Amino acid sequence: MTVEAALGIASLVTVLVIVAAGAAAALTQIRVVDAAREAARVAAMSGVGQGRAAGEAAAPGADVTVASGGAHVTAQVVAPARGLPGVQLSARAVARVEPGAQG
Repeated sequence: MTVEAALGIASLVTVLVIVAAGAAAALTQIRVVDAAREAARVAAMSGVGQGRAAGEAAAPGADVTVASGGAHVTAQVVAPARGLPGVQLSARAVARVEPGAQG
């Protein structure tokens, strides 16, 4: 009876850790998507430098890249998944440059 209880508790703890890691990774993905969208939006209005700063503020510790290509800006955000070692999460957003925006 004791062995079964120990195995049951260990299994339950393992499942809970996996669920917590998955939830942390999901929250990180949401943060990365929001950061990419914010970086592209700000870059479309205020320029690439401001967009990159906005993306870094929205997702601290993430690698934010903003590129301008004619009438559009593209923001790419990459961050490590919390709770899942070795997993990188990324998001990309594109926005149209606003008329009269500073570059």
